[in-house]
Amino acid sequence: MNDDARAYETTQKRLEAWYESLCRRCGKCCGAGEVDPCANLHEAEDGTFVCAVYETRLGKQKTVSGREFNCVLVREVLQHDGALLDCAYRKP
Repeated sequence: MNDDARAYETTQKRLEAWYESLCRRCGKCCGAGEVDPCANLHEAEDGTFVCAVYETRLGKQKTVSGREFNCVLVREVLQHDGALLDCAYRKP
């Protein structure tokens, strides 16, 4: 890997960590508080939400009732979901 590729990779990892730090773990983007949320969404003891398959979440997933959907990056959810206006990702 050359220096430019290393610098790019380092920048991408830093940006990913920064975006992760913004998340309040409310779970709204995964359906928390709705009738049929993602089956991989679990509430922690402190009231925050975590994804049980976060590292491999993108692509086909199922809701609690078994309905299939495509899990996408949160930026795609934010573009189409006006209910997430208070999401921390909208306010960096």
